[in-house]
Amino acid sequence: MSLFQCQHCGCCENTALAHQGCNQFPQWYAWDGMEDRRGKRLCSACGPTKYDNGSPTDLGKWHGVFDRVFLPMGMFKTNRVGNLEHIETGSEDFRAYAIEAPL
Repeated sequence: MSLFQCQHCGCCENTALAHQGCNQFPQWYAWDGMEDRRGKRLCSACGPTKYDNGSPTDLGKWHGVFDRVFLPMGMFKTNRVGNLEHIETGSEDFRAYAIEAPL
């Protein structure tokens, strides 16, 4: 499964646990009160809590499958093998760049 950096909070996330990041089919979700997140790749905690038909998603909270690791915003990309890679150094050891959780 591919890893990505959430474009809202900056944490490392797995596509399989966050509806592929919610950006592939944004029309499926209700964005009320979170319009600024529409179109961004989002982790499970930052994703919308409802679909456009009003039924609940399993998003809006961290999944708990692995520890939530926050990273400096915009410093990582998903590389061609699906790992999270530091843009400047090419390192896949994203935990080495962990920061405190944003407020």
